[in-house]
Amino acid sequence: MDNTTAGDRTDEPSAVRRGTGKLSRFADLAGARLYHDNAFAVTGLPVTAHGRAVRQHRQRLEARLAVQDHLPPDPDSPLAGRRGKEEVRAAFEEFQDPRRRLVDELLWRWGEPGPGCGCPPSVHEEHDEAVRLHAMVLEAEAGRIATAPDGRDTLWRGAAAAWGPLLERPELRRHIAHRIGELDDPRLGGHSADDFLTALPRLLVSPFRDLAADPEFRPRLAPVCTGWAQYAVFTDLFAGLFEEMVEETVQEITDGLRSANAKKEAGLFGDAETTLRREVLPAFDRIGELRAFVSDWRYDDVSHAVAVGVGNLAVAMLGHHRFEAPTRRQKQTVVELAEKAYEIAPEAHVRAFAENWDVIYEWSRRTVTARSAPARSRERSAFLDWVGCWLTVLTIVGLVVLWTVKGWEWAAGAFLGLGFVVAAAERICDWCRQFQDYRNRRRFRL
Repeated sequence: MDNTTAGDRTDEPSAVRRGTGKLSRFADLAGARLYHDNAFAVTGLPVTAHGRAVRQHRQRLEARLAVQDHLPPDPDSPLAGRRGKEEVRAAFEEFQDPRRRLVDELLWRWGEPGPGCGCPPSVHEEHDEAVRLHAMVLEAEAGRIATAPDGRDTLWRGAAAAWGPLLERPELRRHIAHRIGELDDPRLGGHSADDFLTALPRLLVSPFRDLAADPEFRPRLAPVCTGWAQYAVFTDLFAGLFEEMVEETVQEITDGLRSANAKKEAGLFGDAETTLRREVLPAFDRIGELRAFVSDWRYDDVSHAVAVGVGNLAVAMLGHHRFEAPTRRQKQTVVELAEKAYEIAPEAHVRAFAENWDVIYEWSRRTVTARSAPARSRERSAFLDWVGCWLTVLTIVGLVVLWTVKGWEWAAGAFLGLGFVVAAAERICDWCRQFQDYRNRRRFRL
């Protein structure tokens, strides 16, 4: 004899179409509407209702919805907002399959323990408090109830502190096993309490994926998630939850660095700086917000790549300004980029970035921007030419006088000695310039 109802026959194919397996309700509820779409929250039924009580309640609600568009909100519910016809109709369909119904039971108010439940009252009280706090904070984040950010953070901490210990209590497992037995449906025969209990923690943290996309919530994301991650049942869930987000952000950083490097190589230093500031650094900040859920090696790898990209631009700009003096703004930009690279660099590589920053800072202090380097070089060359001309005249006059007074032997000896001194001085100056150029190339990696 086939005891499957019409509702059951339509439910199973839909679960297959969703590709979520037998306990498809976990996947359907995942997200920020975790409680808002709960079948008991929508219909107003107690979690113990079944059979005839469900059918009669459905008839009453359908009669009311025949003459009005929405049901009024439940004053005892932590959720806000009215319920429409389609929403109510879809909620009642969840009662057709006990596997899906039991998931909704776990996420709504239990009330006092019933006959045969065997739970201490404290278990039901802790569970209902966890549901209340968690549902309230999700409603607040969705803007359906007014709560300040500090108040929402308090609700997040309270929900984590309620759910975390409760999920480890053996009484919770026994309660689920009791409900499986009490529903007494063959479709639950292949499932144990552990099947539901194992999937529940991941469902409870699933709203964070939706909330992470909200720019207003993002600055609070890491602190809130850290509060949840301190409980053992949630600790290992966040890395996987944010893995996709981290990968997308790392790719954004990689693309931005590649673009900035191409502009730097083309000599478009201003465009390269803009790309770093508008694309790369904000994306790196988002990685920092998820620091608690990113492995150390991965974070150091990304940090090093960003620091190299920023530092290389600072060094390239410094090389450019060796021959063309920077404006005050350009000089400030070089210093800021070098400082940012040093700040971002991981500990294992920070020494090289610190040395570059020290040299660039010293360069910025002694750089004079009033005249360009070529202009100063031309002025210095003109001055040296002037001095050289007068020294040549004086030398000739001195040699003539020496030849007249002492004879040609003294004049010839003085001429040779003076030539040796001048040649030696020029050679020493050349060596000094070569050594300074080598030192600059080595220190700045130009």
